Amino acid sequence: MGLTEWSTDILQYDLSDEYSIRKADFAEWGLYCTVYYDMRYVGFFREEEFSSSKISAYWIYKGESKIGGVRMEPNRMYHLFFIPPFQQCFDVLKLLKHKLLQWSDRTKRILTFEILPDQVDLYARAGFWPVEFRCRWMQRPTDHFEVEWDNRVTVKSPEIIESETGTKKYVNEDEIAQCDLESFAGSLEATRRKHTTLADFIPSDDPNYTNEILTEASTLVYDKETGQLIANCRLCLQDNQAAVYSIGVRPAYRGRGLATLMLQRALNELKGKYPVLRLYVMQGNDAESVYLNLGFIPGVQEIQTMYIPEEESQ
Repeated sequence: MGLTEWSTDILQYDLSDEYSIRKADFAEWGLYCTVYYDMRYVGFFREEEFSSSKISAYWIYKGESKIGGVRMEPNRMYHLFFIPPFQQCFDVLKLLKHKLLQWSDRTKRILTFEILPDQVDLYARAGFWPVEFRCRWMQRPTDHFEVEWDNRVTVKSPEIIESETGTKKYVNEDEIAQCDLESFAGSLEATRRKHTTLADFIPSDDPNYTNEILTEASTLVYDKETGQLIANCRLCLQDNQAAVYSIGVRPAYRGRGLATLMLQRALNELKGKYPVLRLYVMQGNDAESVYLNLGFIPGVQEIQTMYIPEEESQ
């Protein structure tokens, strides 16, 4: 087969003489993904989340029989599932990998995300390499809490401004970056995100993935005496649900329950507006005990990312 360029307008790609992928309706595809992706994981995602249109969804066909689904675009693929009793999963994954190599910029990594335990070996045998980090989602219902701050701190919600070009930013993004740098520098989380300098911690992405409700439920904590920002918890949208984008406390102020109070405030503010609050935690993160003590229930452990290295794609 000759090389085929990827386009959102192309409705079908042949993988072989036997297999093809066909553009799917997001709503129907999302329902199938909810059922067949992995029931241990589905506890954290309803069908409307799986039906997000951010990445193209395709049905996988063997002849005229629908045998699975996948989300694919150049340089990324995820939410691969198969419909029982189909068993030739590895053969199909090899064909999908070949199509990705055709579509992708081969100077960059080809990525697949949130790899569940029963698919790790499948991807590994197909030539995807795992990163070293293991993560999992946690969640709990939003709820009412009596949140009592001590009189040494001032609590505010962050403010977002929008430029004429539509770019959004926190009013005090430099102050937030400094707080995050001191909160996370040298930690496993900073290593995972490859954040080492102050510039790396400028919160340039999350203002675009939030809304007025989530911004109001986010928290900035200031030391009254020094006026310094000592802790912050910023919320964002994860598909259609509320999630913690970042939560950190400067080392000198730990042990005072600030992380717990910020999460309680978020859960309280979101009650009646969002059913649950989610967060993503890395294996080995000491903060996991804080989340468990607040009633967050953990999902299945996953490999955060697997990839085809750049050099293999050349």
